[in-house]
Amino acid sequence: MNMIKRLRRKFIIMATIGVLVVLGGALGLINTIAYMRMHQQVMSVLTYIIHNDGAVPQKIGGDDGSFFSDPSWTEETPEFAYQIRFFSVLVSADGYAQHIDIQHIASFSEKEAIEYARTTVAEARRSGENQGFFKKGRASYAYMIMPDDDGSFLIVILDCTRDVAAVSSFLRYSLWFGLGCVILYVLILAAMCNIAIRPFVRNMENQKRFITNAGHELKTPIAIISANAEAIEMLNGQSQWTDSILKQVRRLSNLIQDLIMLSKMGERSQVDLVITDVDLSATVRSVAESFQQLAVDAEKTLHTDIADGIHVKGDSKCLYELVNILVDNAVKYCDDHGDIQVSLRRPRLGKGAVVAVTNTYADGANVDYSRFFERFYRGDTSHNSQKAGYGIGLSMAEELTKLMDGKINVSYKAQRITFTVRLG
Repeated sequence: MNMIKRLRRKFIIMATIGVLVVLGGALGLINTIAYMRMHQQVMSVLTYIIHNDGAVPQKIGGDDGSFFSDPSWTEETPEFAYQIRFFSVLVSADGYAQHIDIQHIASFSEKEAIEYARTTVAEARRSGENQGFFKKGRASYAYMIMPDDDGSFLIVILDCTRDVAAVSSFLRYSLWFGLGCVILYVLILAAMCNIAIRPFVRNMENQKRFITNAGHELKTPIAIISANAEAIEMLNGQSQWTDSILKQVRRLSNLIQDLIMLSKMGERSQVDLVITDVDLSATVRSVAESFQQLAVDAEKTLHTDIADGIHVKGDSKCLYELVNILVDNAVKYCDDHGDIQVSLRRPRLGKGAVVAVTNTYADGANVDYSRFFERFYRGDTSHNSQKAGYGIGLSMAEELTKLMDGKINVSYKAQRITFTVRLG
């Protein structure tokens, strides 16, 4: 059934979104912490080198008390000082390189070291930051600049390719891991979601079965009541009592018919439709003409603005029923001595058609229009019996519109309520 399929799809989508948010947040936090720890470690090493006049100390301090710092394991690793690859350049106040130390790195010549030192200084002046990262080919480097009181400054550039590569690899693997988890979750959820929605499906099927069975059972006593009322009229003549009985019988019959139709509506699919080329202009005009006298009897005015020659691909019976529901609703709920407008036009862009049914509705300012297409919902909370209806018609209109891949919406402006259907 279409309703079950939509429920199943929404269940999977919402559950997947929830997992994406949780998993994305967790992986994002873990990768952020990994990057911050790498950044903190690299900058810590640069700081110790630059405060040691451009030379690597034999021991580098450990935990600085921050969350992202590493414990003091470097003091227990004498080889750590020889694993650091860097070079330093001392630049005088007038911009000349006074001292260049490239003995701890093999990827830079003395000329390249000076060139990159100048580029680094220019970037630092532009950004206002005395530290940062840059790339040379596929290698990654971090720099730090320490100015002196005499106008000179020391530049230290550290090779951090392994650190950056480790963080990048972790990010890449975590993304693949997250994607794999989401795909696996969706597959498992798709296989097991029927179990989760089974109580709802069973309850809905029981409701439909009850409505169908009760409707058929109620038809017999209603037919007997109608026949007895007609027999009383034949024997004693027509009276207000027999008229009232027959009127209520007709109301009950229509209600039962609508309930049965609504219960079967969710079982229909596009396969059941007979798709043909429908003259929608003729259909809308025919429906509007059938309600003209009813509007006159209710002291209301019905206007039409129907463009000629508009055709759509659809089921003629469904289209007629859809327009009939909207016009009937407009006539029924239009204000006393108000007017109803039925229009049909082509959309501004593309093909198809736009059907709009408008009526005056002075009390519609504070109505919850988001609920108008709910089953058995009525905007008139008092359920005034003078306005016949059971909150079924608009729900059926929405189902019919979806069957034909259309869209229906309701709007309220200037004391007028408008139902708009876009087809094609």
